[in-house]
Amino acid sequence: MTRRKRRAGVTLRAAGLVAAHLAASAAMAVEWRHHANARFGYEIEVPADFLIASSADNGDGDTFESADKTAELRVWGTSVAEGDFRAEADDRRNTASFVDGWQISYEKTTDRWTSYSGTKDGRVIYVRGIALCDGEAAFFQLVYPQAQLAVYDAVVSHLVDTLKPADGCEP
Repeated sequence: MTRRKRRAGVTLRAAGLVAAHLAASAAMAVEWRHHANARFGYEIEVPADFLIASSADNGDGDTFESADKTAELRVWGTSVAEGDFRAEADDRRNTASFVDGWQISYEKTTDRWTSYSGTKDGRVIYVRGIALCDGEAAFFQLVYPQAQLAVYDAVVSHLVDTLKPADGCEP
């Protein structure tokens, strides 16, 4: 290998590391605001620059949109059919896959939480749900451009970490 080829390889690796660092830094720089739903008893921190695009009339939840309008975050509560959280989670994932056409590439479900993600038409979907008290559940769904995966990975992690039952609920 020539000196020029080695130097080019080092330069490309360095450029890749810089790009990865910048993407991670951008995600880490996100400011957050607390969002709670009293009807279902859950809370989550949402990116501060995501604005409420709509709210359900019945108080189920809210839809937020990124400032650049490329990403949408839905947060909602629901009553779980027959109190079976796992079955509810499976139904939602199957609807996303078979009805809505998402190619689900990751899924994990327990009796207390579910997560799944996939892609469709250059977009990524990530859904997280948690069991709440009294046979209810809370979910968030984030849809964003696949080209911004590195930026939104940190956002998804923070959303997962902060979606939780309100104080006093131990499902």
